[in-house]
Amino acid sequence: MVSTPYCFKWLAITLVIIPAVCPAEEPEPAVSNRTVPLITVSFQQGVNGYAGTVDSEIWALAPHTILESNPNSSTDADNDGGESQCVLRFDAIVGPDRGQIPPHATIHSARLLVSAFDQGSTVNLHRMLVPFDRSITWSSMISGISADGLEAVRHKDSFTFGKIAANSSEIIFDVTDSVRTWVSGETNHGWVFLNTGGNGWDFYASEFENVSQRPRLVVEYSLPSQTTDVNPVNPR
Repeated sequence: MVSTPYCFKWLAITLVIIPAVCPAEEPEPAVSNRTVPLITVSFQQGVNGYAGTVDSEIWALAPHTILESNPNSSTDADNDGGESQCVLRFDAIVGPDRGQIPPHATIHSARLLVSAFDQGSTVNLHRMLVPFDRSITWSSMISGISADGLEAVRHKDSFTFGKIAANSSEIIFDVTDSVRTWVSGETNHGWVFLNTGGNGWDFYASEFENVSQRPRLVVEYSLPSQTTDVNPVNPR
């Protein structure tokens, strides 16, 4: 028997190691924690030299009587048989001087604060569209003021239910939209208080002897160029 020779073949295996390619680490995006500082200004008759408040009451039963010097104002749809309305304006609040609101500033909030002493019906606050001065009367406004889109805007800026809290007589009206309008360039003619019922609502005017209870306008605004870094960028 003839033996069959075996043939052995060696296979050469070449290992090729390809290193994994990882993408380069990208820098973290910059984290910006920039805030715009708010500046607060306040306008109140007799405080810090401010003397630009103009306010008065007009009454249908005394159509030619100037009531501007009264220390208090009453708004009532039926004040002894005739309607009474109140007007209020803060002059010189927009301008370049210290203590004023710069033109075209960004208004974040604006609040009108009055001290009420006699609660009554709901009162709506409307932005005036026509001028008035200290000699305003019911007759000079041609039978009072109407929120008709001509004398005052139809949409109320703010309102109060006419109630007075037990711990404070201060009533706050949000007048941000009004102040934004004036800062944008429209003329400031102030507001009119219109009572929706026959229960009069009274508050202290700018002539009241206690300065702290006079009407006050508080505005928070910012300027576009003013920013502050609260945290550093990309803190490690």
